[in-house]
Amino acid sequence: MTTHTTEADRDDAGGTPRYRLVADALRQDIQNGVPAPGEALPKQEQLMRRFGCGRGTVQNALQLLRDEGLLEEGVPGRGARVARQAAIGRPLVYYISRAFEAPHVSLDVWSLHTEELSRAVQQQAELIRLGDRPAPQSVRVRVLVPDLDTHHPYPRHLDDPSDLRPLRRLRRVIRMYTEALHHSLTQLAEEGTVGSVSVEIRSLPTVPGEKRYLINGSQMLTGYYFLRRTRILVDAEAIEVLELHSDTLFPATLEGNGARSVERTEFQQVQAWFDSRWEMVATALPLDE
Repeated sequence: MTTHTTEADRDDAGGTPRYRLVADALRQDIQNGVPAPGEALPKQEQLMRRFGCGRGTVQNALQLLRDEGLLEEGVPGRGARVARQAAIGRPLVYYISRAFEAPHVSLDVWSLHTEELSRAVQQQAELIRLGDRPAPQSVRVRVLVPDLDTHHPYPRHLDDPSDLRPLRRLRRVIRMYTEALHHSLTQLAEEGTVGSVSVEIRSLPTVPGEKRYLINGSQMLTGYYFLRRTRILVDAEAIEVLELHSDTLFPATLEGNGARSVERTEFQQVQAWFDSRWEMVATALPLDE
């Protein structure tokens, strides 16, 4: 869609079209998660008052954000809504940072390992320790990872499938980052920084087809694992392996009015999946060699 700019729509200082300045501000709001994917923007009249501009400027700004894929296509009788794809590509640390803004933090995680999660939580723990962000009242974390005994199919040495070194390497990664995650959280409790901390790590005799993060009972992140060929170094030898890899998180939120019944149902089903395996199948992961 073509936007039309009049002299009244231009910023006096730099000649930038006013609608682009409005779009820049709204884009920043969306990137900060307010409103969240699926939620509605303020009505056009509210945006006109906020930015001191006319309806045409607001409409041009909204259309620009639609063209960028940040807003859903317009539906008659309904205000502009943030596209559910707008949050795709954000790193895990973004969501963990937002999770720690709540007074009670809860994370249920099913993942190949916890490298990203451990680093994200360590970052929040350090900010709390330095006084750069308020400490939550409680933190509860439950993590499911593959066990350290099963002969998992991946990672696999492409030239020698019987070579167990890639699998042993994965086991070391699983153990190292779960230990780091456990330590960073229990340290907050030992220091008295957070009043209540619970962190449990359990394992399943399988590898995940996707990773899931259930955050504060109101948000779910899903990342799908695919197979890729890559080279790793084991025992000073570079070998080619087939391994699981995931690089994109797809968010769904139950917050606000944007959540649809299908998303609530999916969240409940994933939570039930997690709880049933946690209670009936998972075993405690030994954190010490």
